[in-house]
Amino acid sequence: AAVDSDVPVLRGLDDAVSLETATQFFDSLGADGAMIIKAVAGGGGRGTRVVTSKDGIADAYQRCQSEAELAFGLPDVYVEEFIPRARHIEVQIIGDGNGNAAHLYERECSVQRRYQKVVEIAPAPHLDDDLRQSIIEAAVRFARNEDYLSLGTFEFLVDVSGRADAQPFVFIEANARLQVEHTVTEAVTGVDLVQAQLRLAGGETLEDLGLSDPAQLKPRGYAIQARVNMETIREDGSVRPAGGLISVYEAPNGPGVRTDGFGYAGYQTSTAFDSLLAKVICHAPGPAFADAIARTERALSEFRIEGIGSNIPFLKNIIGHPDFADGSVHT
Repeated sequence: AAVDSDVPVLRGLDDAVSLETATQFFDSLGADGAMIIKAVAGGGGRGTRVVTSKDGIADAYQRCQSEAELAFGLPDVYVEEFIPRARHIEVQIIGDGNGNAAHLYERECSVQRRYQKVVEIAPAPHLDDDLRQSIIEAAVRFARNEDYLSLGTFEFLVDVSGRADAQPFVFIEANARLQVEHTVTEAVTGVDLVQAQLRLAGGETLEDLGLSDPAQLKPRGYAIQARVNMETIREDGSVRPAGGLISVYEAPNGPGVRTDGFGYAGYQTSTAFDSLLAKVICHAPGPAFADAIARTERALSEFRIEGIGSNIPFLKNIIGHPDFADGSVHT
């Protein structure tokens, strides 16, 4: 479908593959090639492995199948060419199912750990404007050709590896749902995406919602979302889920600060569920990305959680890093 819409894609196989087929695909990439194995029904980085040598294919394939079956009930996996250095840029799409589709600009999701997004930004800072426009146009063209209905996130990789023959960007997937990071788009556009989704389901059109012309909804400033997880980081860098009884839970607030979470003092956590505890979303309306960084750092410093471990120190280190501020991060 992406190819039919003239949207650039990675070399890959979009059906479930056997180990033999995966090996043949790896061989087709050449001596310096690498591939990534992904779960067909996947998301959140589960069932995903990078393979850089032929010797590692069998083990990675089996691990991905096992993780995929455990997480999604389906062991099927597919393969794609792996880009060694890339920025993860996604476009927020909204459509009414009548061939009308529009965008609410893009998000930067390059800060990831184990293929799981950790910090998201809207709009993407330090992204060439012509490249930004090309990515958005590709997403909208694809959505319109599919008569897309409701919200969707069309995700792309921007190649920053410096390879001479590389495409500037490629489409990787579309998530036909409300994303965890939709909050930063809401912050910079002022659009309630949950309400918009419900109104579209009720039969209204983009024109009814006042969303048919993105030019009227230019992003205002920058917004950053930091995912606060219940976890501990060991001295060797390994991460383990944390749990226990929350004795103190005081979320940050104030102008430009929003916290979405379910924690409270006296809450007994469970490791049977995802470790995400809260999302801290900070918006600075001015043109300086540094203002959004400063507001997010301050909000995280004000977040008091006691009784369990959290990744707040890790998040502060990321957001305070020079590479985060100057756009040098990649997946």
